[in-house]
Amino acid sequence: MSSFPIKTVVLSSLYKLFPEVSPEGSDITHISGMKNEAISFQVAYRLFSEEGSTLSFYAKIESDLPVALYEEGFVPVLHPTEPRLNDRYRPGLFADMLLPKKCNASVEKTRDAWSTKYFEQDSIQLHAMGDSWRALWLTINENGKPLPAGKHVITIRLYSRTDASLVGECALTVEIINAALPKQKLKYTDWFHCDCIADVYGVEIFSERFWEIFRNFASAAARHGMNMILTPCFTPPLDTPVGKERMTAQLVGVTVTDNSYSFDFSLLKRFLDESRACGIEYFEHSHLFTQWGAEHAPKIMATVNGRYKRIFGWETTACGKKYTAFLRAYIPSLLAFLKAEGLDKKFLFHISDEPTPQVQENYRKAKHVVADLLEGYDTGDALSHYDFYADGTVKLPIVATDQIHEFYGRCRNLWAYYTGGQCWDGMSNRKINCSPERNRMIGIQLYTHKIKGFLHWGYNYYYDMLSNGVFDPKIDPCFYNGSNCGTSYQVYPATDGTVIPSIRLKVFYEALNDMRALQLYERLCGRESAMALVEKYYGKVTFFTHAESADKLLAFREELNQAVSAAL
Repeated sequence: MSSFPIKTVVLSSLYKLFPEVSPEGSDITHISGMKNEAISFQVAYRLFSEEGSTLSFYAKIESDLPVALYEEGFVPVLHPTEPRLNDRYRPGLFADMLLPKKCNASVEKTRDAWSTKYFEQDSIQLHAMGDSWRALWLTINENGKPLPAGKHVITIRLYSRTDASLVGECALTVEIINAALPKQKLKYTDWFHCDCIADVYGVEIFSERFWEIFRNFASAAARHGMNMILTPCFTPPLDTPVGKERMTAQLVGVTVTDNSYSFDFSLLKRFLDESRACGIEYFEHSHLFTQWGAEHAPKIMATVNGRYKRIFGWETTACGKKYTAFLRAYIPSLLAFLKAEGLDKKFLFHISDEPTPQVQENYRKAKHVVADLLEGYDTGDALSHYDFYADGTVKLPIVATDQIHEFYGRCRNLWAYYTGGQCWDGMSNRKINCSPERNRMIGIQLYTHKIKGFLHWGYNYYYDMLSNGVFDPKIDPCFYNGSNCGTSYQVYPATDGTVIPSIRLKVFYEALNDMRALQLYERLCGRESAMALVEKYYGKVTFFTHAESADKLLAFREELNQAVSAAL
């Protein structure tokens, strides 16, 4: 037992902390990464003292490396066990929120009527409890700037807020490999829901306050590897009950005059400029036809004879004359605007989300309406059936990971996606009730199968199924569909409009960096050597390959880092 009243344990980013479970015996002393890589770890702490059940403290970090500091926040998960999921957890409090905290905030000595206290200025105050474990999360080099190679020691010291005495201490050696990860080539999008920002924060969509919040959300996404964003040129026809509407989120202005159309792209330009300033490079046009069948037009608003009203929606036949005429006027105008912005080749166009064989003919007809206009541009959709690609209906398939094996070796531009459903039998996913190593395994899988893009439907979706109700995931992370906790969002909304990252978002970004590290090793030593290292640990990798354990995945990444170092 430590001589300090607060026991500390340094943990990897893949340890899943519960307040009632001791992490002792899972501690680490060393971690490594590339010069431009974000590297995360945890410091768990608990009070062991006969003098009280709570000890308030502040932390000081000693390091020559830049460190971002968070307090881990717990969320209540009432249904973590699913029939086909082999990550077995009981209902309880799961660490997932990363509450931003000032690193080495200034400390001020103050006095009230009873005692003297030390407070960190403008920062979360920390408390160690005698009956539960809590943790700090530290990310080195969160912004990906080049770091000096070599070994660095990070020391974390905890001081009592009562008398500033040292009450806990730990350290970690961080080795920075003298190499940089290559730029991420994978196009990666988590669907960004603008109406959810407006609803959760009670702001007018596309108002100045909206853009302030948007920048916080988009910057956090880009900082964690997301380089493509869903762009609501028209209100996205996603998760909408037939005959119902979601909040209008339309960037393109439409004016109807004598049955002809004119378009105003000024608000779209604002969205593109704001996104690029946040680090986003690529864009997805909202779906041109309704979800799950391409039977209708999306909700489209326009000014007609001075009146702003809906001109297309559920009553509009997808391939009818009116909507066809609209699209054939709109798309050439849009492409001309995008070319002037230098972005026409950085847009992905969608027809209809997740078409099934039962609606393949509808989908084919809908695509035919715009196929000639979009020739030479990326057009693709999330799907699960190879026939859509085999017959040329979809040229850029975005395939569910439980069906993607049908496409191995048969598709040159293959993307992958998962929802909350693809998490059984070892499959990677990042719901709260999935282990961190299951989350992170996706990076090895993406590399192994040369996947060009990755899509997930929920970056900040704070509604229940089919956009019913608004919820705060800090209070009820299982609001969406009960058992799919965390599948619809990767960040939590803070009350001030800033973003609370999730641990899952950080771990997924580590997966992307595993992929980039393998690409670096391939550049140095060839793909055969990189694949040999993967197969040493995991054999022939598919999207059903389980990470098996955090220790195994961490050992793989450590050997990969040292192999890169040896090859320099």
